[in-house]
Amino acid sequence: MQIKLYQLAFLLLVLFASCNKPANNQSSIANDSTLFLNDSTLQAIENPHLVAFRAYIQQLDSADAKSMELSMNEFKRIFQNKSTGLCDSAYCIYQELIDTLELKLNDKLMNDTTDYLPLFTNTTISKKLKLAKAELLKYGFRYAVSEGQVYIEQDRSYLIKNLMPLFSEPMKAYLQQIEKENREGFIDDAGIVIQPKQHVDRIIWYEQFIAENPDFMLIKNCKSYKKAYQTYLFTGIDNTRLFEDEENMVLSSYFITAYNYLSKVYPQSELALLVQPFRLAIEQKQLSVVEGLLKKYTIKGLIFSQGI
Repeated sequence: MQIKLYQLAFLLLVLFASCNKPANNQSSIANDSTLFLNDSTLQAIENPHLVAFRAYIQQLDSADAKSMELSMNEFKRIFQNKSTGLCDSAYCIYQELIDTLELKLNDKLMNDTTDYLPLFTNTTISKKLKLAKAELLKYGFRYAVSEGQVYIEQDRSYLIKNLMPLFSEPMKAYLQQIEKENREGFIDDAGIVIQPKQHVDRIIWYEQFIAENPDFMLIKNCKSYKKAYQTYLFTGIDNTRLFEDEENMVLSSYFITAYNYLSKVYPQSELALLVQPFRLAIEQKQLSVVEGLLKKYTIKGLIFSQGI
């Protein structure tokens, strides 16, 4: 499958955002995720339930979609009635398996000679394709298409349907947001496919969530997603260009709508404070100021260098 560099970069952000716990995490990881033993030095030993779950995960076939269901059942068996903090920690282990499955299923798909495009282009679908689609859905994956290329992605509603009650409130909110974004999409055929207001809402969601949950165990993921969405709001992309007329610095309608919505609905947000001088410089045709602001935002880690 041929995926353009900027699309691949965004996909990697979504698929591989780390589940590593920040060193200063105190609130979202329950005390029973780690056992502390008094000795000559303070040592942290991982909770035995997590150790057992990881061991179970590691012996599964990471190229077989059925491993999703097997690990789901084991998750429920081990962590039912355990603390939400412990379940949040176990989610990270589980997600690593899911990401690996997704990669390896796509590797297998690349060597599969079956034509899966009729799933998206034909009203009449063969029995073989229907069975293949149903089998994937049964195990929490689905076929998707981009620029004429079929690939396999996680059906994130699968995890929500099966495990949601076990998690903490911040984790529930995070997983629901990720599922929503995955379902709605973001980029296809080198263009942004969500509406300008949705684009702004996504950034604001992360801005508020990060502020309210600074010690959330997946805070690095949230910051990465926010940075990615924010980048496109300042730079555009091939088929959703920032400027309708680049030479005369005339904003395209997508960004006019987004910036107007931001200033009206979220005028005191961090994002609005970044967009205001940027838009003013564009309106005043000050290209050097625009470039200076993009450089400044890049150095501060607010956006990616020259887009994604």
